[in-house]
Amino acid sequence: MVSNVWSLDDPELVTQLDRVPVQNDLPTQLRALVKQAVALLGDVIRDELGVPAYRRIEFLRREMAKTRGRSARVAHDKLHRAYDGLRALNPKQRLEIAHSFGLMLEVMNACENAYRTYRLAQKPPEKFKSRPDAIIYVLTAHPSEARSPDNILVFHAIQESLQAALAAGFDGERERLRHLLEIVWRLSVARRMKPSVSDEAEHLYSILLRPETLSTLLNASREIAPFYVRTWVGGDKDGHPGVDENAMLASMQKAREQIVHFAQDRVYEVAAAASLVKEHALVRRCSRIQRGLAALTGIRPGDGARVVKVRHEVRRLVKEYEQAIGALHPALSQLMRLLHMFPGMVVPLELRESSDVIMQTAAGKPAAIKRMLQRLGAIARGGSPGWYARGFIVSMAGSVEHIRAACRLVDKALHGLKIPVIPLFEQQAALEHAPQIVAGILKSARVRRAVRAHWSGYFEIMLGYSDSAKEIGVLASRLAIAEAVHKLDHLCRAKRVQPLFFHGSGGSVDRGGGSVQEQTAWWPKSALRVYKATVQGEMVERSFASPEIARRQLERITELYAQGGSPTVRSPAAVEYFAAQVRGHYEAKISAPHFLEVVQKATAYRYLSALKIGSRPSKRGAVTDVRALRAIPWVLCWTQTRVLFPTWWGVGTAWRQLKPAQRAALGRAFKTDPLFRSFVKVLGFTLAKVELPVWGMYLERSGLDAGLIAQTRHDFEKEYREAVRFVRALSGSRDLLWFRPWLGTSIRLRAPMIHPLNLMQIITLEERNAALTRETVTGIASGMMTTG
Repeated sequence: MVSNVWSLDDPELVTQLDRVPVQNDLPTQLRALVKQAVALLGDVIRDELGVPAYRRIEFLRREMAKTRGRSARVAHDKLHRAYDGLRALNPKQRLEIAHSFGLMLEVMNACENAYRTYRLAQKPPEKFKSRPDAIIYVLTAHPSEARSPDNILVFHAIQESLQAALAAGFDGERERLRHLLEIVWRLSVARRMKPSVSDEAEHLYSILLRPETLSTLLNASREIAPFYVRTWVGGDKDGHPGVDENAMLASMQKAREQIVHFAQDRVYEVAAAASLVKEHALVRRCSRIQRGLAALTGIRPGDGARVVKVRHEVRRLVKEYEQAIGALHPALSQLMRLLHMFPGMVVPLELRESSDVIMQTAAGKPAAIKRMLQRLGAIARGGSPGWYARGFIVSMAGSVEHIRAACRLVDKALHGLKIPVIPLFEQQAALEHAPQIVAGILKSARVRRAVRAHWSGYFEIMLGYSDSAKEIGVLASRLAIAEAVHKLDHLCRAKRVQPLFFHGSGGSVDRGGGSVQEQTAWWPKSALRVYKATVQGEMVERSFASPEIARRQLERITELYAQGGSPTVRSPAAVEYFAAQVRGHYEAKISAPHFLEVVQKATAYRYLSALKIGSRPSKRGAVTDVRALRAIPWVLCWTQTRVLFPTWWGVGTAWRQLKPAQRAALGRAFKTDPLFRSFVKVLGFTLAKVELPVWGMYLERSGLDAGLIAQTRHDFEKEYREAVRFVRALSGSRDLLWFRPWLGTSIRLRAPMIHPLNLMQIITLEERNAALTRETVTGIASGMMTTG
């Protein structure tokens, strides 16, 4: 008989990081800043809603805080009482509470970003003797940023005010902060309308191309490592009905407007200096450049030729200015670096389409991707297609013929293989066969010539993390990707071709995320020579939260390159055996009878259509099994319910079934194998964020059969407990975040503040309140620091 409740007094199931004695690892300044900022938000809530509503919210906050360090029984009881209290309120009151807690979590995030920026600003710039050939970020819109653009804009100002408060004292910023909090209170936290591709492009560029951020990136490209940025927004056609040649042009246009404006400001600075010293010829040259920039505002066929003219005028100005003044104006240096980073005065796109559509298109069937390539050729006329698009990615690449067909499309539209054709290996079978496929591609003399003539000397290979992790679990996915990388690296070097590995990893651990140190721990040197990875929707604002944060990430990547990469060819046999066992248990679970029913009824999956957070469809047609679920919504559901299932399922059972000698072998591998050690760390981080009592609340009110609820609860409790024991056994510490204690403290403090949003999400899933659903999803994403 399976118990209908958790083993509520089990010491393994106390909430969050209170599995170890409470430590105060957060800096005093940060704790004080959070306390003051949250108190100021409380003043706004009291004034806006009145004292009774404020007391109701404050009582709920205090009750949830009491779950820290308590048994699962205490957490269970408090969650039930809080749920009953919320259930008794009307929809307007619940929305007010959700708004309050969502904003509080965002204030906490802003405080952490402000403190990090404040500390980084006090450090001298890093100096590097060796550096990678390039660092390339590829910005995507998915998983989408859940927050509304207006909310993000105001919180950016709040973060800047908090930075000033750290530097000069909170009282000096109190009035400004209070005003900004009043403004953000009146704004919707979540999007109310589904964004178009153009909306997503505008949002991403408004972050990337902030003048202070862009200036920092241009300087870092000279001082740290050559830095480039691309985007999939407007180019990612794969499964997206909203992407075509017009969406592609709209994305380029949004970037063009901001880049031209930045360039015009630089030229204005140069003209002002030239005017001061009466260098009228320089002033006239600046005027010609300004007219040329103005003519670039609208992108149309032959744009490449117009960009060439502007680039020529800028080069002449650089030469003439140095001759006349004796030194180059800093604004001109920035302008030259801008034209190097964005040679077509746009953020270059990367096009993507699935292999099946590419095969149909190559056979003559009309398709949007063909029109996109043709439009690209027309726009680039007189210049280079590579200025506007830096690659054509073939998703679900499963054969050499898929890549040949893509090459034919590019060759015909652009009169040559002018942009790289990039195979994307994203499922387990594709990863396994990737070396044979690439070997077949490299037999082509045309491809090898294109590598030298148009592809910057690299053959690019993209590796997808999300689909393989959903398919076989996180550990097996990481091993499959690592093995593919090392085999491909060896193959390419044998063929005397330099590989460029493009990592399609997301913000969440389930999709390849984690700190850059953990992500790259197992990469060979060649994979770090050019660091290329996606910065996916929700992570864009966090990656560019301030110029200091953006710069520090580039420094970290360069430091990792200098350290030399991993020499390990493959993980030890003990790790491979363990990963195979974990995979078996994971696959058995996701294919088990009724598991899809659990996903559909006990998570927010069935209400994804109510979330206006992305332009891409959330489902691939009718859902009949887990394979039909898209990877991003799949992770979103487990993140929202606080159970983070895909990372840890199967680990506990596999560990329990090992013999002592096998456990000892894993212990040795933990010390020597960088991939396995990085997995154990991200696993500890994931387990630290799990809240089984919250998941239990979702199950109880899911409408599932009582027996299925009881069995599901029992299975999750048992697997979780064993996974915790696995991490503790290998790390030798009871602290799941032994390697980063301050992070454990941060999670412990914020976790209970997410609980009320979960409870209201459960209510709104029962009542189908779309506005409250969006509010809770966005708030939980802010608290968990990831959407999907």
